[in-house]
Amino acid sequence: MSFNEEYQDASNAATLALLKNIEQAAEDTNKLNASSRTEALKNLAEAFAYVTSPNNSH
Repeated sequence: MSFNEEYQDASNAATLALLKNIEQAAEDTNKLNASSRTEALKNLAEAFAYVTSPNNSH
């Protein structure tokens, strides 16, 4: 396996791990009050956007 393939595999694994953590955090917002939940979901949406499209401005 070439360095580029190993790097891409590691990058994909890191992205998947981040997305799984964002998903779990979104599910956990049910434990928050409405105001905190809104802020948390906004921040998680921003994190999701950055992880899936880091080259776009956020």
